Amino acid sequence: MSNVIPLRNTGGFTRMDNDLYEALIGADLSGRELRVALAIHRLTAGYNQDAVKVAALYIAKMMYGEDKAESERANVSRAVNGLIRQRVLFRDGGSRDPITFLPPNEWKVDPKTTVLKPTQSVKKTHATVLEITHIKERNTNLTANAVVAAVASTELVLESEAEQQSTTIPDQPGQAKAERIPYDRIVAIYNEVCGEKLPKCIKLTNKRRTLIKGCWNLDFNGKLPFRKGEFWTAYFTDCLKKRHWIGENDRGWTADIEFLTKQDSVLKVLESL
Repeated sequence: MSNVIPLRNTGGFTRMDNDLYEALIGADLSGRELRVALAIHRLTAGYNQDAVKVAALYIAKMMYGEDKAESERANVSRAVNGLIRQRVLFRDGGSRDPITFLPPNEWKVDPKTTVLKPTQSVKKTHATVLEITHIKERNTNLTANAVVAAVASTELVLESEAEQQSTTIPDQPGQAKAERIPYDRIVAIYNEVCGEKLPKCIKLTNKRRTLIKGCWNLDFNGKLPFRKGEFWTAYFTDCLKKRHWIGENDRGWTADIEFLTKQDSVLKVLESL
């Protein structure tokens, strides 16, 4: 018996370009991203359209059904933005504008790495016993010029965290203790403030460490502003005010943690205050 079903008996079909089909097979997309891409293809090629204007909620209904659509809408929206950032999809404008596929040779798919979502931080006490402390939610309604007093009263200053986390102890009197930059905490602040609008940082690469270190040591008007935790929150909050950086442009491009920690980007924000 043949396993080929005649198309006339299927009740309809959606054609897929071979190059697109093979590109989707080979692309290192997450499961949700692939399902979103297939939904967009169904809504475009399936209805003989080059592009489609569709809400994330409608795609969520296709993927999860009516019962779970509302709770999954934000995840679908992030997947759409991720596909646009990786140039798999293209949308000329905001979330209400039509969306379509770009040619596979223009795709810039990120390699995926499975990591656990950070929910805890570790600090070293004076008794050299590791103590687990939950990361508290922070107030993100801040600016670099005016930081609310509640932040200062509930959060540790990153300079203090760096001293607590340092595992290098001087061997001789007068030997300086090595300073450790709290990279994981800075990444957590970025994800908390920017994670809804910009790609989340899921892996701390050497390049990203170098860029964060550059911010940490940046001398701006005789001060080191990035040595304090509340300043990172304020800085990332101010970055979200730049509409071009959050995807409101003709390419659907969005900034990420690497872009926001480049010295040119940092100075552009600080000098505009």
